[in-house]
Amino acid sequence: MLIDIDNTVMDFDRCSKRSMRRTCEDWGIPFEDGMFDAFKRYNDRRWQEIERGELTVARLFEVRWKEVFASLGIPISDGPKFERDFHVYLNVSDIPEDGAKEALAYLSKKYRVFAASNSNTMKQELRLQKTGMLQYFEGLFLSEDMGATKPDRAFFDIIFSKLDCVAPEEAVMIGDSLSADIAGAAAYGMRTVWYNKARLSYDLSRPPADFVINDMRDVKNVL
Repeated sequence: MLIDIDNTVMDFDRCSKRSMRRTCEDWGIPFEDGMFDAFKRYNDRRWQEIERGELTVARLFEVRWKEVFASLGIPISDGPKFERDFHVYLNVSDIPEDGAKEALAYLSKKYRVFAASNSNTMKQELRLQKTGMLQYFEGLFLSEDMGATKPDRAFFDIIFSKLDCVAPEEAVMIGDSLSADIAGAAAYGMRTVWYNKARLSYDLSRPPADFVINDMRDVKNVL
């Protein structure tokens, strides 16, 4: 069982909004909810570019906040410094998705459970530990440490090279991203579960997921 982390078991939106608010307070920047909406739109678009190989994570972190604040008409002197300060809070954020811990407890009794995320081990290990969810994972496969990102085939090649005697058709990928999680895993021959918390319309240009759930606890009904 391969499971994404952000916006699948960790509530990245709430974690990043709280981290953005605290960093703005430190910088003396008045924070309004619309500012996070601007960040989310920008961040989602840029991560899609990363998934397509058009942008690197390092470059995103270099330009992200200067561009976000520019779109809001707010001058900022040092975008990379704001990024580092933002990550001080984000790296210790500990808001899980509703039902995630219950779902992981259930899955870990039936399957070997691994994280498969476009992120880095130090941050995600700490966050999962703080929420009490790390105990349910046998291991973490995280892109920054692996040198490959979802949905690249190389990402899954590395995982299955380390999972002895497990074929893709014997594995399931659970995630919130149709492009990174569902399309990437389906192309590799895995079964997929799309966590569609927002109840979005299905993008017909993407491969269909084998199962769709709107609450993480619903994995009990499909797996």
